[in-house]
Amino acid sequence: FYTYHPISMSSPAFPNANPPWHSVSLVLIVFALCISSVPNIASSIDTVATIETCATPLFPTLISRAALGWIRLLFSLFIFGVTIIGSDKNNVLQVNYMKGSKLRSLPLNLGGLLKSQAFFTSWSWNLLGLSFAFSGLVALYIDQQISNGTSPNEGEEFDESQLLEILSSQIYIRYALRASMILFETAAPVSMLVSAVVRYALWPKALKGNGTDNLKKVHILIQHNVNIIMCLAEVGLLGGMKVRFTDLALAPLFGLAYIFFSWSMKNKWLESGEPQFLYFFLDTTLGKTSSIALGLLVIVLTLFYAIFVLIDDLLLFLGGGLVIHLTVVVGIATLVCRFRD
Repeated sequence: FYTYHPISMSSPAFPNANPPWHSVSLVLIVFALCISSVPNIASSIDTVATIETCATPLFPTLISRAALGWIRLLFSLFIFGVTIIGSDKNNVLQVNYMKGSKLRSLPLNLGGLLKSQAFFTSWSWNLLGLSFAFSGLVALYIDQQISNGTSPNEGEEFDESQLLEILSSQIYIRYALRASMILFETAAPVSMLVSAVVRYALWPKALKGNGTDNLKKVHILIQHNVNIIMCLAEVGLLGGMKVRFTDLALAPLFGLAYIFFSWSMKNKWLESGEPQFLYFFLDTTLGKTSSIALGLLVIVLTLFYAIFVLIDDLLLFLGGGLVIHLTVVVGIATLVCRFRD
């Protein structure tokens, strides 16, 4: 994944990029709060991870369960296809650090399939692909069993309601439904965070620094914009996957995992061992500013999670229907997507 070369005694002294105590304290406090809610998530996930919630189309007269499954699978294949195609061997990143940073802005070679997945964008993008893969396969399997009209174990004939009850009791179906739900609850708000950060933070910063050419590469534009479009389409037009506020800890835990990764990799992006970060707002040499940035990211991610929780209520309040759903999806996507300067 990276090439590590120990720093020789003759190497110049590099700035101390260890995370400050207040950043570590903040991360550990948020981590402890999130972990404490995991037992409650595990004990209650089956109340919402059902066939009706995870494998039934919102508009059955327009989209069948089989079509829902295939659309999700196509989303998943598209996501992983973009991941592979976007792994350019000559991908070079130069971070435009904030004023007050002790780090030098140096070119980082992040080419190849493995290194190109080091970005938080790639983490969230691939997680979304995994989510659609699970939910798509579950929908297709359930549709096949209903079409056959037989129990997967006994081969006896049942009506649809009886068959759905039997399928729901299957252990592998329950685990697949749980995985579909948890993966989407994590990926959806994280995808919105990625799109919003790019639009309102990274893009303006790039315009003032090294330019936006890297952000305007086709596969990067797709990862920064199509991600949230697919999430909103799923919630408002396809299967109507739910996001529960009681599962709020899932998205921050995913974000914290990336922060730990960022801290652990800071001295490994360059052969010299000079510290570097892939995002300017994760720069630990900024002191209190870095902790403020982490706190803001947690707050914004929580806000985006709440948005996904409330989308269903908003659609009901507006009266529902395809036109209303489409308007809400397009409206929210417009607020966080950006394709040009």
